[in-house]
Formats: sequence, structure tokens, C-alpha cells
Amino acid sequence: MNTRLLFSALLLALSAGAACAQVAPAPDYTYRVDSAGTAGWRTTITAYHGPFHYRDLVLTPRYCSGNPGTPDSAAAEMRVFPQASGPWPAEFRVPMSGGGANCELFVGFNLKDHDRPPATHEVDPEMPGQGQKPRMKEVPEITDLAAADPVLIGPAILQWGGQATIPADQATRKRNGLCYFPYRYLILDAGPGHAEGTSASLRLNGPAGTLLAFDDLPALQPLSTAAAGGVIGLPAGSSVVVIEADAPDYVPETSETNNLRRVQIDVQGSCD
Repeated sequence: MNTRLLFSALLLALSAGAACAQVAPAPDYTYRVDSAGTAGWRTTITAYHGPFHYRDLVLTPRYCSGNPGTPDSAAAEMRVFPQASGPWPAEFRVPMSGGGANCELFVGFNLKDHDRPPATHEVDPEMPGQGQKPRMKEVPEITDLAAADPVLIGPAILQWGGQATIPADQATRKRNGLCYFPYRYLILDAGPGHAEGTSASLRLNGPAGTLLAFDDLPALQPLSTAAAGGVIGLPAGSSVVVIEADAPDYVPETSETNNLRRVQIDVQGSCD
């Protein structure tokens, strides 16, 4: 599929450090409930508003009598408890089909630093203290992730599949034979489904080459993008930088063949 978007529009998004406009208000988090066989059940929760991942949280049955049955994952809910300082506690609950009226799977955990769901409402306004409920979206859904144009490496702005020459004296620093350059790129969810938060990798000279960067990404709505960036070290001479969208293979996709894209970077001069 053709994942190239209007170059100038995406360049503006990259420069501003913002994702493209979304077609509808996003939920706050994705979630999925997975069977771990005899070990029970686990959940993974990821955020749309930042690269906040809570993976393989162990769910424990509670308030159950007899066989708890199977989880009603569509009825799962999350509660957060805002604090004046320190981490915000959170709870995730999944009703069960058996084991009594109140039988559920449960896990308590703390939100990561700076994870503040943007839209929540009180569970019961007349009885404060029961937490606030962010909006949730159950996954997985089939979709398609890929790196979108353009990509920024040092002073160069180019398309995936392209080539750029960068003078070594444009590096932000030099160390141990490497020139360090800032980078920034976009990951596109081309749809049709929502994607849970995943990660993308940058490697040197091939998909199994030296790892240059590993970036966590937020959950994405269809036809939306997420920007990631940092600093990578490249040697003098010609190198190929390879990106892999959904490097851990968390997201089920209509095509797994377009996750790899590359650019050639020629660093002119010494990196010593």
C-alpha cells in the first residue's frame, strides 16, 4: 500500500511535534484481556495520549464462589484515583460469567509519571472516593502500521527510500567514531482498526543490524499518526537506517510486509 501522505502537511506535524488531526475524539486507553492458560488471565493497557504501556498485568479473581467462568471483556472498566502528589493509583476490573454476581478479575497498579488521562468522570458523583473512569477501547483490531514520510535526520529532510548527505560537522556531538544526529519520524495507522501502543526500532544497515533507537508509541486511531524522535549515532561514510514499525509485533495487521522502510545516510568527514 502507498503510505506517503502530503509531504508539507506531515512536515508541519513533525516540526510541531504533534500528531495529525484525528477524525473523532479518541478513548483514553486501549485494553485487551488474554488467557495465560493455567496461569489465569492477564491484561495489557496502553494510552492514546502518550507512550504509556502497562503490559501483562496479572488479573486475580475476587468475590467469586465456585467456577468463575470466562471474562466478559467487553464490560471491563478502569478506575483512576487522582492524587495531589505522587503516582496515581489505578484499578482494572473485568466481570466474570460465573462465580456469583460480583465475581470479577482485578488488578491494581500505579500510572506512570506524566500519565494523566485527559477525560474522566466520577464513578458516582454522590459518593466521591470511588475513582474516575477513563474512556476505554477494547483491542485487538486488524489494522496496518507503517512509517510515513518525511523523516528528519540531522539537517536532512527526506522520504523513506531516499538518500541524504550530511556533513560530519553538523553532528551535535562526536564520540568513539560516531557522529550523533537528532532524528524524527512518523508512524501511520492506515486503518481500518485501532492500534494498541507498540514500539518502533531504528537499526543500522539491516533489520538485524545494530540497534540505534527503540521508541515507545501511543495507541492510535485509524488514519492518525504518532511522532517519535531522539538522537542516533552514525559512523562516517555510507550507512542505511532501517525502521521497523511495530517491532515487537503486538498489533495484528492486514500486511506485515510494509513494516520495514529505509534511508541511506552518507556522513561526510570524520566522526573522531
